[in-house]
Amino acid sequence: MKRKLITFMYLSLFSVWLSFAQGSSTEENKFHFGEAEHFLEGYTMNFQYQNSTAIHMEFKEGKAKYEWISGPAKGNGNKNIPYRSLKIGNNLYLVNWHETGIKDYLTIVFDFEKMVVHSSIIIGYENKPERTLKTVFRSGIIDHLIKNE
Repeated sequence: MKRKLITFMYLSLFSVWLSFAQGSSTEENKFHFGEAEHFLEGYTMNFQYQNSTAIHMEFKEGKAKYEWISGPAKGNGNKNIPYRSLKIGNNLYLVNWHETGIKDYLTIVFDFEKMVVHSSIIIGYENKPERTLKTVFRSGIIDHLIKNE
């Protein structure tokens, strides 16, 4: 558990650092380490985590939309979520968003070359003594990827 928390904190700090990092793309370096943008515009995908839960996700007009398509949360989801993303490698993207209504904060890495996804999520982060903070760190396989123009 301690290792997961340390890994999660590292990814969160890395995400924050990337969002504030200064710099620009060059011909040799096509990756973007400046202001977060919407690099996933037009992407639609399904991915399955190792625990057999699965999600359908779409990115359009600066907003993310997802729905659980398998597992205990099947049918649940959210839409119109403002997201930020950075291109951190060839077909490699770092994405984050904040679901204020349910107090969740997500950081996701999509690797379209290897067709894998890695997620780090703080679930229900409200600082209430009766609630235990829950963090999730999962990896999964992207099994359906479409780039709409």
